[in-house]
Amino acid sequence: MANQAHDGGSIHGFHAIDPPRLGLFLATVAALGAALVLVFGWGFEVDWLRRIAPGLPAMVPATALTLLAGGLGAAALLIGAPALLALLAAAAIFAFILLEQTIGLTPDPHRGFDGMSLASALCATLLGLSLLLRALRIGTASVVVDTTGLVVAFIPLIGYVFGAQTLFHNPLYTMMALHTALGHVLLFIALLLTEPGRGWIEVLLSQEPGSRMARRVLPVAIIVPLFFALVVAEAVERNIMTIEFRLAMLTFMIIFCTVSAVIGFAHLTNRAERRSTEAEAAYLRSEMQRQQTELAAARSEKVAALGKLVGGVAHDFNNTLNVILGNLELLDEDPDRKMHRTYLSEAIGASNRAADLTRQLLAYGRKSQLRPVLTDLETEVETAIAMFRRVCPANITITRAFDTPGLSARLDPAALQQAVLNVLINARDALPEGGEIRVSGRREHLEGAAVTGFHGSETLPSGTYATLAIEDTGTGMTPEVAELATEPFFTTKKVGEGTGLGLSTVAGFCRQSGGGLRIDSAPGSGTLVAMAFPAATATTCPAPARGAAEPADTAETTTLTTTPRGVLIVDDDEALTRVMATQLERAGHTVRVALNAARALETLEAGPLPEVVLTDIVMPGEMQGHHLAARIRQRYPDIEVILMSGFASATQREEIAALAGLPFLQKPIDVRTLRTIVGRSSAPAPDPENGTES
Repeated sequence: MANQAHDGGSIHGFHAIDPPRLGLFLATVAALGAALVLVFGWGFEVDWLRRIAPGLPAMVPATALTLLAGGLGAAALLIGAPALLALLAAAAIFAFILLEQTIGLTPDPHRGFDGMSLASALCATLLGLSLLLRALRIGTASVVVDTTGLVVAFIPLIGYVFGAQTLFHNPLYTMMALHTALGHVLLFIALLLTEPGRGWIEVLLSQEPGSRMARRVLPVAIIVPLFFALVVAEAVERNIMTIEFRLAMLTFMIIFCTVSAVIGFAHLTNRAERRSTEAEAAYLRSEMQRQQTELAAARSEKVAALGKLVGGVAHDFNNTLNVILGNLELLDEDPDRKMHRTYLSEAIGASNRAADLTRQLLAYGRKSQLRPVLTDLETEVETAIAMFRRVCPANITITRAFDTPGLSARLDPAALQQAVLNVLINARDALPEGGEIRVSGRREHLEGAAVTGFHGSETLPSGTYATLAIEDTGTGMTPEVAELATEPFFTTKKVGEGTGLGLSTVAGFCRQSGGGLRIDSAPGSGTLVAMAFPAATATTCPAPARGAAEPADTAETTTLTTTPRGVLIVDDDEALTRVMATQLERAGHTVRVALNAARALETLEAGPLPEVVLTDIVMPGEMQGHHLAARIRQRYPDIEVILMSGFASATQREEIAALAGLPFLQKPIDVRTLRTIVGRSSAPAPDPENGTES
């Protein structure tokens, strides 16, 4: 019980006061006082211990015995002793009351003048009842009992303070001794402190602002009325004040104390509110400063990452452009027409490598054009391994283990093969002396699994995932290297041996497919790269990952028409429009060009109307490509609109209602794709090789 009381106190913030210790002190004082009265007052007939002062009532043996038993029972509760001791104390109290009322425990010479008053018997009964209820753990009722006993015992104390002789002429309090009333007050307070988390005692002792203010106001509310009452009583005793004036003074005293308490409480409340407001303002300032610091740090990290990204892109693109430029210059100056085909082939190959680089960057940023379909992971992994064997040394062994037959997910098969191939190549490079690469797959339920993010880590939504794990027995990575492994253009390979985009594009592919990538590695212990994708079955196909193309994009290919068409190309890049216009005109189409959306509308209004409008999505000016597409749909419903962009992803197009259902071409666009798309009489079919989608 004591431990429970202490725990409750700590929960409610009783730091300044230790309720169990204070209660134990009060119970011990009451029990010792009763024992002194019983042993020395009645045993050795020390009269001042029995009645405090001549002429006052005495504490009779029965009352002393009930107080002693009550003190021992309260102490047992406060130190956490078995509840049986409190039950025995309650039984003893009831027995002493019964014996006093039947045979009388007061010695014969003192009977008549000294005895147990009705108030003493009532307090003793309430004391025994409180011990009984607390032993039975009925705390709410015991608080009511203790409070009632405290009120009954407190009234005679005030009477003794004022020397009210009428107190002893009241049938309830006749023969109630001063130390009897004081002993009961101490015991009822001690019992209330056994459970300080209940009732009004909780409010009084709590460390909350209201309780602290109440403890400051309470002494004033008690002491000041007593002081005024003593002054009035003394004035009446000396015939300085009439009864009417005494009533007026007591009324004023009550009003004065009440108003003072209200003003004091209001002052303390206002001060606490001001402190709370100041503390909140200080906290907000501190929080804003912390957020600004974190934002500055995040910006610094982004600037550093952007610097590495720009540097890597510039390096690779400069090399690629150098190849293109060099071959075109050779084409221009070399009179040998037999070499022209070689120069053109080299320039086209470099252009395709540049396109691959942009696709890798878009994959890292979740902007690439994926075509997710229900994919059997084991089949695609086998295909990737077959390609990998062409570049895998003989001293490296590859093992496969798929725990779940038919493990499938909604993925882009080509992108999955490329991701697996990238990881396998990294594993090969980590095994210069040979070793083993283990590829495994299984279906498992993940609860908030951590995966590699752009900065730090990300958490996957809880669910069922298809996981691919590729583990090697190679040299492994330090924690610092593993942390940077998915950063773009970060590589530990020699210059010219790696672009640093392998794992970053794998991470981008995993995230874009609704999953994530996890890397576990340690120096000398090999590396584990695990890819997780939302699992699917052949009968239950999940929704496509955010940023992937919808199934509707795989429309059937319609019959190619040979009829030349009127085409309007809308793009702010003049060089690009010249190339595209020439490519279409050589195929027999009639082409006009507009460098922005406003000029395109002017061209349409001037006529004649084209059959196809090929527009970029992102252009200078207030009107973007999707605005133009919506306007054309509204005004010229017979014109077919085809969108193109070097950046916009399927996710961005899905968020713009005006782009829903429109065919789309991902730049760069090769001539075959361009002529095929424009030459069709309806929406185009997807072209996986060139990233087109309808």
